[in-house]
Amino acid sequence: MKKALLILSGVAILALMAFQLYNNKVEMAENAKLSEISSDAIPVETTKASRKILEEETTADGQLEPVTDLMVISETQGRVIRVLRKKGSTVSKGDLLAEVENDLLEAEVAATEANYLKLKADQERFSKLAEQNAVTQRQLEDIGIGLKNAEAQYKSAQKRLSNTYIRATASGFINDDFIQEGSYIGGGAKLYEIVDDQQLRLNVKLTARDILRIQKGDTVEISSNLYAGETFKGIVSAIAVKADASLKYNVEIELLNSAAQKLKPGMYTTAHFHFKQKEEALYLDRNALAGSLQNPQVFVVNGETAELKNIEVGASHGPWVEIISGLSSQDQVVSSGQINLTDGTKVKVLH
Repeated sequence: MKKALLILSGVAILALMAFQLYNNKVEMAENAKLSEISSDAIPVETTKASRKILEEETTADGQLEPVTDLMVISETQGRVIRVLRKKGSTVSKGDLLAEVENDLLEAEVAATEANYLKLKADQERFSKLAEQNAVTQRQLEDIGIGLKNAEAQYKSAQKRLSNTYIRATASGFINDDFIQEGSYIGGGAKLYEIVDDQQLRLNVKLTARDILRIQKGDTVEISSNLYAGETFKGIVSAIAVKADASLKYNVEIELLNSAAQKLKPGMYTTAHFHFKQKEEALYLDRNALAGSLQNPQVFVVNGETAELKNIEVGASHGPWVEIISGLSSQDQVVSSGQINLTDGTKVKVLH
């Protein structure tokens, strides 16, 4: 009895396996048929080239610099007797910053002035006498030479006296000072560093292609990561005529700081150059290219088949490439699915 049950169980298992194998074969055959049916037409998405005027943006980073960043240098020597402005002060051009002892120079100016005025009066007197032939021409010439020397000595003494009054040579902010009352300074000593943070300058590098599209006086947007969503206005003030070692050209941009003076010298910022085309051109989505930019090709839907066409392209602008020839704005160009296509493949356009 047990033997009979074992035999029946074995037969049942074999029958079940045979049935499963049969079902698998049927399913595979049906899938093969579906594959044959679906392979008749490759599904694709299409696009069309369109005529438009594009606006392209080029960005370049740089560090802000003050237009005015100068050092006030001593043109005299002596002991500092007064310091009127220190680091942190805002000054205007010509403001008195400090004073160096000048008693002897004041006396020298007074003496040279008196000598100059005396010789000037002598020249006038000798000129009248010369008209009456009361003095020789040589005497008159000597007086003239003496007057010129006296005038030079007087002006030299005035200049040296003036140099003892240290004045701001530009308007701005005293970023640092190197002077203190009672100290002795010599000629050429650094006294003050004056920085004007109201007028800033930004130097950036652009390619040859980009500098041909800008000119002096163009407006440029300036942005900083420190002020998200806020832009500042800059003006192109200079464009280099010679490229550097990296084959890029320096472009200098000047900008007036805002009333709040948010931007500071030394901050990193980005210049945004916007280039707008003068005329319309035909553009195609770069994703539609089946070949490279060096060997551009596209698939164009012609009826129910895809036709491979050679085209000529121009410059690329972001996701767009300019079409010079080979396409019209009416052509249906495959933009997705072209990897499965060859010339003459049947296609089905998905909508």
